Amino acid sequence: MPHSVSAKKRVRQNERRHEHNRVIKSRLRTARRAFLKALEAGDAGAARDRFRACERLMHRAAANGPVHRNTAARLIGRLQVRLTALEKAAAPK
Repeated sequence: MPHSVSAKKRVRQNERRHEHNRVIKSRLRTARRAFLKALEAGDAGAARDRFRACERLMHRAAANGPVHRNTAARLIGRLQVRLTALEKAAAPK
């Protein structure tokens, strides 16, 4: 239990930041699931839109701290590979 005023303030700040980070990470997971659902459906257009939204959220999360920038880059890269594969498969031959 914190005793000093500054330690009490730090606990309050940590609680607020923890909740904020939790919300951001939840949005990331939701966006990623939406992208994967569009990918499984085989809808290249919807998958492209979902990917852009997911990518934007990941970059913002990496810039503000809840997600490490290398983690965001790795996840974006993996999603990009899957999107590219879908677009190549859906392209007329």
